[in-house]
Amino acid sequence: MTDQDERRRFPRSRRGIQAFDEAGESGVLNNVDNISASGVLCHTIKPIALMTKLGMGLELPAPIDRRVDCEGVVVRCEADEQGGDNFKVAILYTKISDDDRDAIQTWVESDLAQDHDED
Repeated sequence: MTDQDERRRFPRSRRGIQAFDEAGESGVLNNVDNISASGVLCHTIKPIALMTKLGMGLELPAPIDRRVDCEGVVVRCEADEQGGDNFKVAILYTKISDDDRDAIQTWVESDLAQDHDED
């Protein structure tokens, strides 16, 4: 575990999920790399300026099977080491219901428990 992981308030799942931008389409926000109850890290096809506000939908798979609609702000954007037109974008939730935050937290905990069960 790195110092950064130890400072995190909420655990993160590294299982990818679907994300949609506020227009309801996948594309700009794609390939979510990790998710927590405080935000997401995803890959994008173009850079997004810091402090950009985004509306997004996150599809939580089983056992939650729920779409979470929320808003966030870009707190980090850097070129991906893969090169090309790929960028890593960290988004901190700024507007999310307590129920949706709890659903994300429950899904992450379930996903992490499942990873440990498979070890």
